[in-house]
Order: sequence, then structure tokens, then C-alpha cells
Amino acid sequence: MEKTFLQVRTEKSDKEKASDILESLGTNLSSVVNMLLKQIILTKSIPFEVKMPSGYSTSEVTEEVKASMAMENMPLTQDDINLLKTYQISTDSEKESIRNQLIAELTEE
Repeated sequence: MEKTFLQVRTEKSDKEKASDILESLGTNLSSVVNMLLKQIILTKSIPFEVKMPSGYSTSEVTEEVKASMAMENMPLTQDDINLLKTYQISTDSEKESIRNQLIAELTEE
């Protein structure tokens, strides 16, 4: 089977902590990433629950998104941040309207 190279950006301290834990468990980061990919294929889903921990404030959530986007060289503008804050407190129908507006703006370019 042909192998390929997968590159992931992450915080250095997160990689080091995870690597230490995995080493103590007798495995390594590469093996666990491969296990994750196989489980995604087998289950056709993310093989664990993905949710925001309770107790995250709106500003903490916004800062997490901002940091993640910056790591991908997609820094958020203040308008983007304001839109995120509006989205977080919106009703479902308002969220749908915001999504439609963003899709329309992105498809115009």
C-alpha cells in the first residue's frame, strides 16, 4: 500500500504532552493518527463526541476560533469576530440567515 505524508499544525506543547502520554502507553503520535484515520473510514464519522466543554465563555470560544484560524494563516478581522459573537447568540433562523449571507458573499468572489 502506497504511503503519503500528512502534515498537521498544532501547538508545540500539545504535541510534546501528547507524545509523552502516548509513549507511556507504548505507542506514538503517528500510530494514533493512523488509528484515527482508520476509525473515521470505518465509522464514516468522527469516532468520538465533539462538543464545547461546559463553562466556556463567549470570549473564550471566540479566542479559540481566532487562534485556530491564525494558525492556518487565515487571521480574523474585527468584523469577522463581531459576526462570530452575533452568531453565537443568534436563534436558529438567524444563524441560517447569517450562513446564507456568508455563502452568497463567498460565491460572488
